[in-house]
Amino acid sequence: MKIDILSLFPDYFDSPLQASVLGRAIRSGLLEIRSRNIRDFGLGKWKQVDDVPFSGNGMLLMAEPVVRAIRSIKRKNSKVIYLSPQGSLLTARKSRELAQHPHLIFLCGHYEGIDERALTEVDEEISIGDYVVTNGGIAALVVIDALSRFIPGVLGNQDSVEMDSLENGLLKGPQYTRPRVFEDKQVPEVLFQGNHREIAQWRHQESLDRTRTRRPDLYLRYLYRDLGNNKKESELHETPQIVKEFGVVLEVENIQRSKKFYSKLFKVDLPVNNALCVPGETPIFLYFQHGGLRRKQIANLALCLDYEDNYLHFLKRWKMLGGTLAQADDREEVRLASDLDGHVWAISFKNEIERI
Repeated sequence: MKIDILSLFPDYFDSPLQASVLGRAIRSGLLEIRSRNIRDFGLGKWKQVDDVPFSGNGMLLMAEPVVRAIRSIKRKNSKVIYLSPQGSLLTARKSRELAQHPHLIFLCGHYEGIDERALTEVDEEISIGDYVVTNGGIAALVVIDALSRFIPGVLGNQDSVEMDSLENGLLKGPQYTRPRVFEDKQVPEVLFQGNHREIAQWRHQESLDRTRTRRPDLYLRYLYRDLGNNKKESELHETPQIVKEFGVVLEVENIQRSKKFYSKLFKVDLPVNNALCVPGETPIFLYFQHGGLRRKQIANLALCLDYEDNYLHFLKRWKMLGGTLAQADDREEVRLASDLDGHVWAISFKNEIERI
């Protein structure tokens, strides 16, 4: 694979591209990476590449030097990527997709960004996250490192790629090495029993538990993707299974407290027993169960409201009753909310949740 990096600071990449996995891949010929200076395509005697933006502050990269730099190396099979916080978020799936292209050109922004007219030369904008770094070169290195793992031969053991965190949509579970006991903390016994099937099941369950508690957003996506994968199998059944009643069991520390929280949240009477009926076209029962001394099983649920006003008022009631809301993200189509016991709800309005 060939990669070209367009930047105002080409020397910035020298050290990272000489070390570790990327360095070995370049020396072995699996990767060919060149960093090019946008200033070489600057205007006039002083090779000007930036100017003051109209009705703005700071400095902006000019369109002409950027376009000239891109066109000097762009070929029919090239894909031009602009590293931008406005781009689509980098994921493992996107990294795997990029690794299939024979030639990538990474355009690194600086200062306040790039003249919008130069971006007509760009095929895709990619972001590495919702934060700001000092220059686009940092983001380019992250993307290059992530995609290089999917190029055969770059890693010593290519099978390890499939086992890494996020490759199956889940976080990797805990791992251990010697000694068997460290400061009274023991390695789980299942890892020493030699039963590969049980070990695989244990690893998968730990991965599920860790994703559910640490990254509920990933866990919900995993569940929806899993449902999608099983769709064809369900279509084989000619007669649908009729469910008379559906409910979710929530393990809680204080049943009475949870009943009050949800009864006020959904504006229903406080139930006499430990089951609360959530009103809707298809009523759902919440069954409250005391978790005891063991670790609670955290539930992840999804809720879709009919109008945006109802959605906003629902979120407001959630906070007023003591629940917490995850930080809003423009890219997310659902709002994640945790109740008093840490159970996570993905809340949306109309049918937006179906697009997760």
